[in-house]
Amino acid sequence: MKTAELDTPVLTVDADALDRNIARMKDMTETAGISYRPHAKTHKSATVARKQIDAGAIGVCCAKLGEAEVLASEGIDNILITTPVVGESKISRLLAARNQARVAVVADNVENINMLGSIAQLAGKMLDVLVEVDIGQGRCGVPPGPEAARLAQMIAGHPCLNFAGLQGYQGKIQMTVDPAERAAQTETGLDKLAATISEVENAGLPVDIRTGGGTGTAPFDLDRGLLTEIQTGSYVFMDSRYGGIGWPGANAPPFENALFILTAVVSKPVPDRVIIDAGLKSASNDHGVPAVVGIKGCVFEFGGDEHGILRMKDGGEVPLDVGDKLQLVPSHCDTTINLYDQYIVLKDNKVVDVWPVDTRGRVQ
Repeated sequence: MKTAELDTPVLTVDADALDRNIARMKDMTETAGISYRPHAKTHKSATVARKQIDAGAIGVCCAKLGEAEVLASEGIDNILITTPVVGESKISRLLAARNQARVAVVADNVENINMLGSIAQLAGKMLDVLVEVDIGQGRCGVPPGPEAARLAQMIAGHPCLNFAGLQGYQGKIQMTVDPAERAAQTETGLDKLAATISEVENAGLPVDIRTGGGTGTAPFDLDRGLLTEIQTGSYVFMDSRYGGIGWPGANAPPFENALFILTAVVSKPVPDRVIIDAGLKSASNDHGVPAVVGIKGCVFEFGGDEHGILRMKDGGEVPLDVGDKLQLVPSHCDTTINLYDQYIVLKDNKVVDVWPVDTRGRVQ
């Protein structure tokens, strides 16, 4: 089937661009001598995770336990859950997932660590636990310094818990447009993590895993060399927001758009306004509006749940007719992907495969 024959709206993947993005990240991390553990919260796909691992990734990150459960059941190994897993029911599920794959988790408080240890002991399993450190995100994580060392000692002292390392992540700086400003923000956060590593080591514990970073901070994380692994996610597909940030020595990151929404014109009431069949149910809006591909000066606005509106910046006629199809680049790949059940995989404008979005909706 050719691309033009697809019903719309539909989420498509440029298979060749995807493979090139994966290869570029492999090259970047290999050159720096640092491992990479891509974040599966972006693609939500066991197929893409396998591609990344086949290209050298040491495993994957998951934001939620539900994502990890699905990927573990699909044979993906060495999973780090990057947000705390809290409560008896969820921790029991976490330990069950350990029957299928190596799964580690982060924690940032005594109560959670105590419960992780108690349930791991009841299950007769060892569990790897990292302490999360707030290096600037202002979300989860203990403050940098002695508290992290105290929690690390607590984990290490439990017979069924293994202190595996530290996590320090700053998601909110990943899309800082100016690379010099982003580099400075990265250094500030990594300085806090470095001080915390020293506190833990001075308490007599090795910090084997030092994990964090993302697509936007990758060049600075790799250059600093403090982390043992980076958690890049969006590089695999990219989106219009990430495409607008600067990069050291370049105007944009060295990754390509590999993810698109194929949509169709359903109405052209007047020459300067075109209506397409992709609205809020087809494209997320948390990072703005999607970008129109291939029509210079054409801009998108949401027209409701099912519709998008296209206009020209100069007020002229939109060069599309009813039935025409076009591509949009999502403004945020992670949340747009969560709107779809499957990827339509394309090569040379032909459908070559269909991949399920395996962890769509697994928010628990």
